[in-house]
Amino acid sequence: MYQVTRNNSDMYGLKYIPSIEPQFSNVHDWTNLCEGIKVQREFSDANREELLKQFLKIRDKCKCIVEIGVARNAPDESSTGIFLDNKLTETVYIGIDIESKTFLNSVADNIYTIQADSKYKNKVIKLMKELNLDSIDFLFIDGFHSVLQVLFDWSYAEFVSPFGIIGMHDTNAHPGPYTIFDAIDEKIFTKTKYCLGNNDWGISFIEKKVDNSKDR
Repeated sequence: MYQVTRNNSDMYGLKYIPSIEPQFSNVHDWTNLCEGIKVQREFSDANREELLKQFLKIRDKCKCIVEIGVARNAPDESSTGIFLDNKLTETVYIGIDIESKTFLNSVADNIYTIQADSKYKNKVIKLMKELNLDSIDFLFIDGFHSVLQVLFDWSYAEFVSPFGIIGMHDTNAHPGPYTIFDAIDEKIFTKTKYCLGNNDWGISFIEKKVDNSKDR
């Protein structure tokens, strides 16, 4: 779909750093290639179903959720609603958004939000340390969809626990999610796209491969 230049990568988990310039801009989250997707709902019922299925796989041992892009739709139409409605009370939810989402905050329910660009990772790590968390068990990426921004978002992957799951929305056409998904190293991760087709923005999930070498 995109003409991608593969630049050398020193970023964890990526085979290369993608660039779609000069065909398109690395700082824009929309191209004319997105216009072929005709959706009725930004975060579809099928997206919610797949996200819930993935989250329930690790819910009982999930200590920390980090979501980039918070409550962009009504609770019953968003990824945020899935997490907050289904997490255990003791599981910490940290939402990152450039807009204030403080209406969600609840210390009693371990729900925290940070108003910031996700590239300011130090703010998130500082909060995690204050909450005695050293890893992320579910990372969900659904912020601004440019190549450059999703690279910032992907940098959180180095903090994902060995059993953790990374979710990415809008992997069918938006330039950032589409190209970063392809760049993810299959030697380190298994990765699967769901909700393909021209009536859905698409959703994908990535998990670390189990290293059995230590058992030999």
